[in-house]
Amino acid sequence: MKIVLSLNRQECLYDYIDMGIKTYVLGCQYSFHCSHIFTLEEIKDITEKYSQCHFYVAVNALYDQHVIEDVETFIEALSLLSIKGILFQDFGVLQIVKEHQYDFDMMYAPETLNTNACTLNVLQSQGITSAFLSRVIPLEEQVTIQKEVHMPLMLQVHGIEYIAASKRALLSNYQEASGIDFDKSIDGALVLQAKNTDYQFQVYEDEMGTHIFSKTRLYMLDLLNHLCDFDYLYIETLMMTEEEAIEIASLYSDALKSHENGTYNRYVKDYMGLLYRLKTPLDRGFLFDQTVYKLEDMRKMDNEKRESNH
Repeated sequence: MKIVLSLNRQECLYDYIDMGIKTYVLGCQYSFHCSHIFTLEEIKDITEKYSQCHFYVAVNALYDQHVIEDVETFIEALSLLSIKGILFQDFGVLQIVKEHQYDFDMMYAPETLNTNACTLNVLQSQGITSAFLSRVIPLEEQVTIQKEVHMPLMLQVHGIEYIAASKRALLSNYQEASGIDFDKSIDGALVLQAKNTDYQFQVYEDEMGTHIFSKTRLYMLDLLNHLCDFDYLYIETLMMTEEEAIEIASLYSDALKSHENGTYNRYVKDYMGLLYRLKTPLDRGFLFDQTVYKLEDMRKMDNEKRESNH
C-alpha cells in the first residue's frame, strides 16, 4: 500500500516527503477539479527538484473536439518530463498516448464507472495500465474487484467525495436569472442541503464547469486491515486547508507505517482520536451501503415515464 496525495501546495512537499509520502497527483489547466492548478513550468520544476518522487498529472476532463489539439500538445510536453502517469477518463487522451507511444502509466479515473472487474480487465487489453475505483460502491465490492483485477488499483480513503459535475456554468446562469450576487469560486463554495435530509453539498464553478462535492470527508483510517492488497490509497485534499491536509497526511502515513510493523491494531484508537480532534465533518460514504432496487420504486419510476410520454 502506498499513500497518494493530491498536491495542494508545492511548499508542502517537504513536509509530505518527510512523512514518507512519495506519490502525488498534480492538477493542471486541463484537470477537471483539482486541489491546485500547476503550470507546465511549475510541474517541470517540481519533477526536477523531487526526482525521488512519483508524479501523476490529472488530465481527467471530457474534452470537446476544439480543445483536443491543445491537450495533445500538453501531453507531448509532459512526455519530456519525469512524469510517472496520467489520470484520465477521456479515451481520446489514451489514444493520443498510444499513437505517440509515450511511456506513461495510464490510470483510468472516471468518477463513477469503475464498478466491476470484468470491464477493467477488458480495458487493460486496450492500454489502460491502472485504475481508480469508483467511490459509490461498498467496501466489500471494492475488495472483491481488487482480487479479480490484474493491474494496480487506487482507492480513495479520505477527503470530500465527488457527487456530480457539469461542463455548463450552472452557477453563473442561476446568478444571471435570479439577480442574486454570490461567490461562485471554490474559496466561497456554496453549501446546499438535500431536501428532507441533513446531507450537505459544496458547489463551485470554474473555467471547466460546475462541480458538486460532499461537505463531509470520507474516512478509512480505521479500515487499513481491509485494504492490504490495494496498491494506492488516495487522499483528496480538495477544499482542505493547508493545515488539515498536513495533519491528515501525517495520520495516514503514521497509521500505514504502524500497519507495516504490526502495531496498527494496538494504536488505531489513538489515530482515530487524533482524527476526531480535527473537528472536520466525517462520513463513510457508500462503504457499508448496499444498492437495493425496491419493486415499488421501480413501478413508480415506470409510471412516471409513461405519464411523461403522454
